[in-house]
Formats: sequence, C-alpha cells, structure tokens
Amino acid sequence: MITVNFTGSVSETQRRAFEQAASRWDRIIDTSFAPVTVEDQVLDGVMIDASIEAIDGDQGILGQAGPTILRPGDELPIKGIMQFDLADILRLERNNSLEDVILHEMAHVLGFGTLWARMGFIIGSGGNNPQFIGTAATREFRVLGGNRLGNVPVANTGSMGTREGHWRELVFGDELLTGFLSGSQRPISRMSIAAFEDMGYLVDYTEADDYTLPSFQQLAEKGIMEAVRTCDLCKMGRPKPVILRDRHNNLKKPVFLNS
Repeated sequence: MITVNFTGSVSETQRRAFEQAASRWDRIIDTSFAPVTVEDQVLDGVMIDASIEAIDGDQGILGQAGPTILRPGDELPIKGIMQFDLADILRLERNNSLEDVILHEMAHVLGFGTLWARMGFIIGSGGNNPQFIGTAATREFRVLGGNRLGNVPVANTGSMGTREGHWRELVFGDELLTGFLSGSQRPISRMSIAAFEDMGYLVDYTEADDYTLPSFQQLAEKGIMEAVRTCDLCKMGRPKPVILRDRHNNLKKPVFLNS
C-alpha cells in the first residue's frame, strides 16, 4: 500500500490529489511487500514524503520526485519524495492539471523512468532514438500498432529529469506518462502498466484507460510541438535512490544525492 506522509501544510484539494493518486496506483500495481525496518519504522508498502513549499516562484523549478530508498533484492522503492513549488502548484490547480501532475510524478516515485537505466531497460541512451526494451511493455506497444518502431520509444529531448524517463511525446501524444502535459484526457495505457510489470511489480491490466496510438495527423492537429510549449514536467529534479544496510540487514537513513 502507498502511504503519503505530508511533511508540511497542504490544502484539502491538494491532499485529495495525492490520496487519489495513491489509490489509483494501488489499484494498478501491488505495493505490498515483506516488512523492512527503515529509520525505526516497519514498512510493508511504499512511504512517500510529500510537501508543497515556496521554492523559486511560478514557472521555475516545479520540484523533485522519485524513489529515495530501494528494497534489498528486487530494488523496488520503499520510500520516496514528492516536493513541489507552491506557486507552480497553484497555477496547475487553476489549469485543472493538478491531479494528473500528482498522478504522473507518483509514477516516478514508484520507479517509472527513474529506475529504468538502473534495471537495464534503456538502449540507445544519449542518442536520437533511445528505447525501452522491457518485454511486457514492448508487447503492449506492438498490440497498439507499434510493430514498425520495434521497442518502445522514450523521450529523446529534455533535461535529465525528462529525457529517457518518459514515453516519447511525438509518438504517444496525450498518454499520462509522456514528458509533457497535453490534452484534457491523459490516459494510463496498458503499455504503461506493462512497464511496471517489467520492473517486477504484480499489475492489474483491467485498470488501464482506453488508449490508441494517435496518427501523425492527430498529433499535428493537437499542436504537439515540443519547441513551443512550456514543459512543467521537465523542471522536476530526481533524487538518486540508495540501498544501505546495517549488520542486522535493516536499511539505514538515506543519503540524498540530488540530480
């Protein structure tokens, strides 16, 4: 189970966005694990420390989100952080995008994009056509009609927090886990759920939203042009997770290595 630990004040609307995101991901993936002691707490799920605070004002750094401690063995997240700039969050609320941003960033805490390179799922890193090679996600991509493209195309533009950590926007359009917010409906596809299966989670495909690959014409009509749009999700930092054990095999306090 995903537990959100609020480390500062949040509004009811903001709290609800976090809790609804946690509930959605708990329906999609199984986050129940064998208990592990972390900082004198026994955790059998995923604990996320969440905060909304002043950082640098609107249109600056959106915040940071990602796993901070990984479990021994499967190296899936046991703790993570979601920190957002207050001014940016208020703007996202006004734009009716808050819920989707929280849902998107929580996926990164659970390892989507943030653990891919560590797990060996990215080929072509640093080039023009990086791809995700997980078996399940590639299968679902081909069911969508992506046979001509081979493995799953991932973001080939943007900063460290975006590039190679999302699906490629100019292929997947409004899908929730591309690197840009676009459209009014941002579905979670079976392909995204399959990526979590590749990482080692048990998943429920019945929780997927309806999704089809957009045509190039549809992408053009929606105005999806990376060069002329504000990329809020590009402004997220990614903490580097650690696995630390003492002589009793308990996880020690994490060291934060901000990217």
